[in-house]
Amino acid sequence: MVVIMKKYSTTFLLTTFITLLLFSYFTSADNNTPELGDPYSSTLPLKDEDIIGLATYRRLQQYDYINNDPLVISYVNYLGNLLSRNVLDTKRKYNFFVVNSNDVNAFAVPGGYIGLNSGLIKLTKNEAQLAGVIAHEISHIKLRHSAEMIASSNMNSISMWVGIIAGIFAGNTEASLAAFKLGLGQTAQANIDLIRANEVEADGYAVDIMYKSNYSINEMANFFYDMQNATGEIQRSLAYLSTHPMYENRIANIKNRSVKQNNALKNTTDDYIFIKNILSSEMIDDINYSIKRLDNKDKYTAHKLSLLYFKKSDYKNAHKAIYQHYKKNQDNLYLSILFAKILANQNDVDGALTVLNHVKNIYPLNSVVSLSIAEILIENNKNLNYAEKLLEPLKSHYSLNPNYLRLLSKLHTMRNNYYKSAISLSDYYVLLGEVKVALEVIDNSIKSDKISSLRKQILEKKKLSIICSGPRPLEPIFGEKTCN
Repeated sequence: MVVIMKKYSTTFLLTTFITLLLFSYFTSADNNTPELGDPYSSTLPLKDEDIIGLATYRRLQQYDYINNDPLVISYVNYLGNLLSRNVLDTKRKYNFFVVNSNDVNAFAVPGGYIGLNSGLIKLTKNEAQLAGVIAHEISHIKLRHSAEMIASSNMNSISMWVGIIAGIFAGNTEASLAAFKLGLGQTAQANIDLIRANEVEADGYAVDIMYKSNYSINEMANFFYDMQNATGEIQRSLAYLSTHPMYENRIANIKNRSVKQNNALKNTTDDYIFIKNILSSEMIDDINYSIKRLDNKDKYTAHKLSLLYFKKSDYKNAHKAIYQHYKKNQDNLYLSILFAKILANQNDVDGALTVLNHVKNIYPLNSVVSLSIAEILIENNKNLNYAEKLLEPLKSHYSLNPNYLRLLSKLHTMRNNYYKSAISLSDYYVLLGEVKVALEVIDNSIKSDKISSLRKQILEKKKLSIICSGPRPLEPIFGEKTCN
């Protein structure tokens, strides 16, 4: 089931998904011929899934819900790709991201967009448990459960859908089920059964993904058990079971499938530990209390301790906490990037670049290292030619990261390339849903005498593309139209 966590702004997400449903309903009326092998293509075509997914992702970016740390992005997409490649889904490009929320939840949006709350990742005990949640959400998308829900329900009952979605957003499945009963009368039970059937089907498909990926299915079951038996603060922040209701024998069914596995993995690398450090340090409010509870016994605790000092801008102690462990592990990506950030904030820019260039020699294709080097160069107005050389190849990798687009725009402005700056800055505002501002950026650039006529024509085409990629403008009945 497509779900959104209760801590988010219910109003804007409710609006987004009501638009999703109405969009699907009315566009499907124009195309009643289903694609071969896809019974829901006339209800929610795959091309519409992409539009809905990207629009939802942009709204989340606009309200600053998404964690744009490149290390976090790279890890969750590494893990997500390990799993999704076993689905053989050539019709979608899956995008995995982390949401800044303490609530324990995850969600799938049509089009292959899968969000994981920081609170959920923090609760997991190993990578396999996190993989189990991701595999479950991939299954909802692959099995087209959103389209199935729409197709099986009475779309004329808008008030019913308002109740259903509002209940989901509030983390209240009972409210959603009540809305089904109100809107569908005698057919309510069939739709309630559909919700539960979708969970059973998603679990079964997820187990297959876990098996093919050689992740421990038993750990997937263990995580559901931990959630079901959670108490105290964890129980209060647990939205997952509200939006993914437990069914009878769910955990036992998953465990029974795990007996066929041999040498199943709990962790593929120690990246999982470092990512948990990053996310948990961002969520901590009482930094001093957390620092007192940590020792410096190994590279993992040193990394977290240094992150906490860095968060409170105590760069001296952040340096002290990590230095010895960095010296022993200079090929470690996480220690190196954090140590370089500390040095840069201590005004030792050359030292920071030395650290990053060393690790780049070890991992020459790592996008995070390239981005980190470029950011330090740009912020300190050093070797901008090299910074551009590092950033340009990363466009496809970070096209959905506003921090990358803003950094790229700043670079081009510093190099007096106003055309490229306008392109990057307009992309930045479009990603954040600020379409009017994006169009203003392009209009101002078109009026500039610093941009050639040929490039102004390209900007005009980009402007048209932005206008026509969103809700279509009002067009005259007769005469020339903006969007064909």
